Amino acid sequence: MTLPIIAALAAAFLAVMQVILMLGVGLKRGSTGISLGDGGDEDMLRRIRRHGNFIENAPMVLILLSLLGILGGGQNIVFGFAVLFIVTRISHAIALSSASAPTAFRAVGAFGTLISLVGTAGVLVWQVSTMM
Repeated sequence: MTLPIIAALAAAFLAVMQVILMLGVGLKRGSTGISLGDGGDEDMLRRIRRHGNFIENAPMVLILLSLLGILGGGQNIVFGFAVLFIVTRISHAIALSSASAPTAFRAVGAFGTLISLVGTAGVLVWQVSTMM
């Protein structure tokens, strides 16, 4: 068993990203006076969803990466999935930053997140099955 160092570094980077997304919502709330919900403001809605989608996906991927690292899933595999997830989360955040952002960024973000989740889970199941 090894320490989940790569997952820890990914978690640190993603924590900074979460703070940035959270500040985007908070600053918009302060400038518009919208204290709850989106108040019908399209930009506020995009900011809320950008942050919400991030927080809906990041914890599970980090759990899977950590477990994979602990169970000896291979540093290259853990690193690859960590980088894939980080890049796709950045792509998704860019896609939801403005109404005119290219939809390719959103597709990359969604598909990359799916690959990160399913791929990491699949490798983890395979890793555990070889230990039994």
